Amino acid sequence: MTASRDLIGGPLFWGVALTTLGGLIAALLFSRERVWIGAGVLLMWTAFSAANAVRSRRLHSIVSTPVYGAAAAALAGTATGHLDVQVWMIWLLAAGMIAANVAERVYGRYV
Repeated sequence: MTASRDLIGGPLFWGVALTTLGGLIAALLFSRERVWIGAGVLLMWTAFSAANAVRSRRLHSIVSTPVYGAAAAALAGTATGHLDVQVWMIWLLAAGMIAANVAERVYGRYV
């Protein structure tokens, strides 16, 4: 893995991070659309992680991609009334992020 191929810390990363902040503000202002805004933000991070996984083969991004995708699907399920997502969704995200960080540390490719 070359550091120049890693998107973390680059302009695209900061654009996604600022868009996430905008999504948070929008979710506070538009409570009825909060679930869809959250799903959109999670899909954006899914796409970013997938792009970073392909470009840099960063283990954290490889593991994060399906976690963000599953969280987005869970929120969409909630928005459509097919799924009741509450506290366990936070645990899903936390477990995925912890697994990603541990995997990078174990395999010695933590950035």
